[in-house]
Amino acid sequence: MPLLAAFLSLALLAPISQARQARAQEAPVYLALGDSLAVGVGASNPSTLGYVARAYGSLRTSERYGQSGLDVINLSVAGATSDDLAAEGGQLDLAIDEIASRRDSGAPGDEVEIISLDIGGNDLLSLVGPGSPCLESASVEPCRAAFGDVLSAIQNNLTDALARLREAAPEAIIVVVDLYNPYSGTGDLREAIAELGVGQANGVISAVTADPDLRVKTAAIAQLFSGRGGQWVAPDGIHPNDNGHAVIAEAVLAGIDSREAAIPDDLLSASPEATVPAVDTSADEDTSTNGDGVAAGLFAGAIAVAFLAGIAVSGAYFVARGRR
Repeated sequence: MPLLAAFLSLALLAPISQARQARAQEAPVYLALGDSLAVGVGASNPSTLGYVARAYGSLRTSERYGQSGLDVINLSVAGATSDDLAAEGGQLDLAIDEIASRRDSGAPGDEVEIISLDIGGNDLLSLVGPGSPCLESASVEPCRAAFGDVLSAIQNNLTDALARLREAAPEAIIVVVDLYNPYSGTGDLREAIAELGVGQANGVISAVTADPDLRVKTAAIAQLFSGRGGQWVAPDGIHPNDNGHAVIAEAVLAGIDSREAAIPDDLLSASPEATVPAVDTSADEDTSTNGDGVAAGLFAGAIAVAFLAGIAVSGAYFVARGRR
């Protein structure tokens, strides 16, 4: 009986021991959050050629993770806004739960070590969505107010998200990807208004990520894409193509390593066209601005151009961006 009892005890404990061993052998994690860019939309094969997949592939074979291995968990959702990111039960909550679960497991090397986040593009697209005052009225005031609300939402939601991620994962590397103008250098009549919107949104993103308490790194793609909308943007006119995703992946890796992005020569082979110059809202003393620093005259002019160009966005445009 004692021998039988011992045998049964060992038999019952074996699966538990094996489970603990398997858990202990799990690799650290790269956690990705964001919208359709992080999903990989625009790439010919999003699961392998999207920027998250590309960055993961490089990390997994790097000197740092070549021996320990690295897992990837991509929680991104096409069409997500900053409100969606922060919503109860959304990506952020799922990320916090994943971080806590791995932290509490007690298994060494099982933590979330790298987090990337891109958000805000769909917030801007809401300005040209059905019901937006920017399309329903030629008056600049309602549109300026809506633009200010969008910038505030990005700022508040991004700040909250990064604070929660930093609290949950004090030692993790967190990289925030900024926004790019898909029309830059194309000559499209939407280029000017997109340049203004993206520039203002990136100013908000930069202000948030500059908080030293958050200890956040950035993947600055706005300047990399400047003038290359016809080169690195997919046929849908919005998302990056394969080369565009490769550039974003390199920017993420550069952010992780705190270095300058090194874009391969073959991706730079086509000479970019000139893009719209950066907006200087303080250059004209007669130009009034709202509380968010948006030049009213310039914004009104951009909206007028948009109307004259007939860019009331079609349903196909929203499908391309992943909002449906």
